[in-house]
Amino acid sequence: MKTVVSSTLPALIAVSAATLLNAQSTTPSSSDPSASASPHQSEAMRGASQGDGATSTQNAPASFVTKAAQDGMTEVALGKLALSKSNNNDVKQFAQKMVQDHGKANTELAEIAKTKALEVPTQLDAEHQGMVKKLSAKSGSAFDSTYAADMASDHSKAIALFKAAANSGDRDLAGFAKKTLPTLQEHKRMADSLRLSTGQADTAARTR
Repeated sequence: MKTVVSSTLPALIAVSAATLLNAQSTTPSSSDPSASASPHQSEAMRGASQGDGATSTQNAPASFVTKAAQDGMTEVALGKLALSKSNNNDVKQFAQKMVQDHGKANTELAEIAKTKALEVPTQLDAEHQGMVKKLSAKSGSAFDSTYAADMASDHSKAIALFKAAANSGDRDLAGFAKKTLPTLQEHKRMADSLRLSTGQADTAARTR
C-alpha cells in the first residue's frame, strides 16, 4: 500500500503543475488592449491616439487663414451688393467701409500666408456664396435690415476667431489678428447701431 501511494504522488503533482502553467499562459496579464497586440500593433495604437492632436496643431494656421479669408471676401462681396442695392445713406457708408477695411485686411493676410506657403482661397466657397445669394434676393428696407443684422452677427463670429488667433503660437498671424481686432470691434459697434435704425425703418414700412 505504501508503495502505491509513493509512486502515484509525484504523478499527481506533475499534472497539477502542468495545469496551472497552462492556465497562466492563456490569461491576459493586463487590461490594456495593446498588451495582447504585437509590438507593431501597439505602436500603431499609440500613434493613432496622438496623431489627431498633432495634426490639429499643425493645421491651425492654415485653418485660420482659410476662415479669415472667406469671411473677409464675404464682407467685401456683401458690401458691394449693399452699395448697388440700398438707398439708405447710412447703409451705403457702412458698406463702403466694409469694402475698404476688409479688402485691405484680405491683402495683408494673403501676403503673410504667402511667406508661410499657406494656401489662400481666392473665391467664395458654397456656404459663403449662399449667404450672398440669399441677401441679393431682398430689396428695400428688408434688404437694409437683413444686411445690418447679418453684419452684426458676422462680426461677432469674426471677433471670436481673431481673438483666438491673437493667442496662437504663430507670431505673424497672431500679430495680424491683434492689429485687426480693433477694426472688427469698431465694425461690430457700427453694425449694432445700423441694425437698430434699419430694423425700425423696416418695421415702419411693414405697418404702412
